[in-house]
Amino acid sequence: MMVSMWDTPGRLLRLLALLQRRRDWNAEQLAEELDVTPRTVRRDIGRLRELGYPVTTVLGAGGGYQLEAGATLPPLMFDTDEAIAVMVSLRDMVANTAAGTAEGALSAFVKLHRVMPPRLQPVVEAFLAHTSSLDLGTAIGPSAGPVNITTLVLLARACRDRRQLLCRYRRYSGEIGNRQLEPLHLVHTMGHWYLLAYSLESSGWRTFRVDRLSETQITNKPSYPRQPPAEDLHEYVTAQLAAGWRQVTGTVRVHAPRAQVDAWIRPAWGTVTEETANTCIVNAGADSYQAMARWLLLIGARLTILEPAELRTAFTDLAAEIARIADDNPAEERAI
Repeated sequence: MMVSMWDTPGRLLRLLALLQRRRDWNAEQLAEELDVTPRTVRRDIGRLRELGYPVTTVLGAGGGYQLEAGATLPPLMFDTDEAIAVMVSLRDMVANTAAGTAEGALSAFVKLHRVMPPRLQPVVEAFLAHTSSLDLGTAIGPSAGPVNITTLVLLARACRDRRQLLCRYRRYSGEIGNRQLEPLHLVHTMGHWYLLAYSLESSGWRTFRVDRLSETQITNKPSYPRQPPAEDLHEYVTAQLAAGWRQVTGTVRVHAPRAQVDAWIRPAWGTVTEETANTCIVNAGADSYQAMARWLLLIGARLTILEPAELRTAFTDLAAEIARIADDNPAEERAI
């Protein structure tokens, strides 16, 4: 059944959403999606142009309509996932960026929140209240697996409603097992989402990589009103993650001022202690001495290895590897 020809406002919004979803459309495709005639589509395209939307026409057999970037920014259509992503990004910009940028982010946040549909507000507010961002630097290694925002919303709802979760969890070793969790908070750091939850199996608070959760469902069982594991959840998550990352530790003297080295050593990875005006002591950890040696070289300053002997061996092996690479790539070949 054809949509009423007088249902123009709603149809224009649907047309705008279609143009934002895909780059190229022809009139017949849009007409089929909107259940109207191609003539109505052409008329509606004209109305969008009058409203300031830069819709261009591409001529030829494969031609059609495209929504291009314009000189001004007209109103945009967001679905639930997009609205959550924008609101969370703006919140994090307010908290973690310079004053000038933060003011603009706060203004945009307030404007978007003010016009948000009532059905969407509880979803977004649950997400904002039970998620946060933690800056521990950039992860070195494989990127995280994809996390569906629907999963994040489900976890945030469970945190808000204080409901237990049932799920399957894949450990770092690859082992998969059932989990019964009482979720508290979601933290995004180093390219990963982590769920802080009380594990009923281990009777303790744990952090779980969200991309390793599967078959997650909210139950009707309420979470027990437990005391949070720490007053500062970010400090707790940092300590939990560091315990997993720092399988080995080592100490080196860096022949550079502490201020120069501080930028390289995040709290999750180690500590920097000033020794003299031009040297400092770094006590750090990693998942292996080989990884630690490669990482410490990135500081770009002379190092003296204090302990342990395994770290010195890792540097010796790394030097041999670098020498082999240099031998395999003579200077005359590199110059070609």
